[in-house]
Amino acid sequence: MIDKIVKVYLDNDKFFVGQLKGVSEDSNLILTNVKNEKGKVFPKLMIRSSYYRYVTVEEEPFPMAALADRIATIFSKGHVNYIEEQNIISILNGKIIVNEDGVRGTGPSADRVKKIYDQFNIDLDKD
Repeated sequence: MIDKIVKVYLDNDKFFVGQLKGVSEDSNLILTNVKNEKGKVFPKLMIRSSYYRYVTVEEEPFPMAALADRIATIFSKGHVNYIEEQNIISILNGKIIVNEDGVRGTGPSADRVKKIYDQFNIDLDKD
């Protein structure tokens, strides 16, 4: 389940959803890019095993690193920076930002990245 999007169920209809990054020997969980049931965001969270009831896999994580590699075939590698902690791709020193939801930026370069992003999503749906 490492690197999968999981939902960690607590008591009283509370939960956290995030990417599972680690599990200790005591079954403590480390999650990144976490949201709780109220939509509050946490960049990183450790949940003690005594605090949660069970865990389910929600969905496959978006393959952001693979998208960064594809974008780097058009732009030189030094201009494409995948920031794993934030799960974003920064292009041209932040002029263009890509996350799971799309592309932010303007101009011909951003339009080109948007086309790559759209084609990447089409290719994902075929798999």
